[in-house]
Amino acid sequence: MTKLTGGRRFGWVVAGVLVAASASAALAATAAQNAVSARQENFKHLGGAFKTINDELKGGSPDMAKIGAAAAQMDQLAAKVPTWFPKGSGVESGAKTRALPEVWSDAAGFAAAERNLQTEAAKLDKVASSGDLAALRAQVKATGGTCKSCHDKYRAPEK
Repeated sequence: MTKLTGGRRFGWVVAGVLVAASASAALAATAAQNAVSARQENFKHLGGAFKTINDELKGGSPDMAKIGAAAAQMDQLAAKVPTWFPKGSGVESGAKTRALPEVWSDAAGFAAAERNLQTEAAKLDKVASSGDLAALRAQVKATGGTCKSCHDKYRAPEK
């Protein structure tokens, strides 16, 4: 067995630390990418549900069952939005995301925007089950405004 001198031993320790740091960074990058992918998928479902509602309202005779199901889905998804933005899942992670740093640097403002979405989505769900088309159209506009205000402040435009 070869005895390692102090310098060689130090070199192996440094190499081990660097390997561990690289592995840790790779795991963090993977976790961030997974968070971004899940967030994007969930927002596609949220947007798809909103599109269903808007498309039905544009038609001559809206299918209230479709609208009700889509509104319920929006309400359920809106409740989960706060879990979709873990720290470290922004552009700094290297993941491809349009979430601006303000999501985390203005956490209180972003949390208020999330609560607004939850409130408006819950109202939309309630109004959708009422069958009142005028109230539904008004609530769709209010809910869409909530989405837009958050996108304007916390999401980068498409390139």
